[in-house]
Formats: sequence, C-alpha cells, structure tokens
Amino acid sequence: MKQSLFFILFLISNITFSQKDSLSFEMEIYNRRFDLPKPTLPNYRMFEGVELNAIWECLIMLEIMHHTKEDIDFTDVRSQVFDRLKQMSTILAYEGIFLYLTSGFDCSYHAAENNKNFKETKELQICVGDCITPYGYSEGKEVFNKMTKSIQNTLQK
Repeated sequence: MKQSLFFILFLISNITFSQKDSLSFEMEIYNRRFDLPKPTLPNYRMFEGVELNAIWECLIMLEIMHHTKEDIDFTDVRSQVFDRLKQMSTILAYEGIFLYLTSGFDCSYHAAENNKNFKETKELQICVGDCITPYGYSEGKEVFNKMTKSIQNTLQK
C-alpha cells in the first residue's frame, strides 16, 4: 500500500514535465542522485529501499509521512529529510546553481520563463506542483528554498 502511494506520488510529481521528449536540465537536477550517506531510518516496510538522495524522493517521503495513519513518531525521519534537502541545496549552490522549487497556478510556465535568464542569474526554478501542492511538498519546498536563499545571500555579498 505504501509503495503504491509512493509510486503514484512520484508519477504525479513528474506529470508536469512529461510533455517533453528529452530530459531537460531542470529535470536532470530534480532527478539527480546526490552522494549522501545512507539515512538512518526506522525498520518499517515503507522505508525499504528508500535512499533520500534525490529532491523528489525527499518531497514524496514528507508527503507519505503526512498521510500515514499509523501512530508513528516521524520526528527523526523528518529531521533527516530536511537536513538532506538542505545538503542538496548547498551542494547545488556551491556548484553555481541557486535552485528554487516553485508551485502554484501556471508555475511550470513561469519557471520556464524565469529559467531563460539562468546564465545571468544562476537561479533555476523547478515547478513541483501546478495549482495544488501537497502539504509535504510545500513543507520540503520551504526548507529547500530558505536554504538556497540563505546561501545565495551569503555568496553574493
């Protein structure tokens, strides 16, 4: 059940980008597997095979934890997910990519327009949800974007 929810959320997260035949630079970043140490996760079936080494995987995990009906304390796991999102943001920023996750009405269009200036601004936007954004995605997006903004402000001083 949990794995099917994970799979469905993964498909939903990528529907926005499925209209293109080739993998765009933005999608390469979104799907990138970062070289991070293995997370320490509880021994539950829902965490089997979870690596939390990609942005989308962290966002989906936050959403799954939000919808889990069992009485499980996810405090440590949520902290790990947030830390990993911050690490990914930091890695990208030091590579010269200030990535921002966006959502909202027509965000894929607005992100594409803003990304045209990437060479000048080094800012890249990826739409993670047109119109309705799941709670876990919003939560992860906020953590990721705050870290990106903080690093960008520090590096550009």
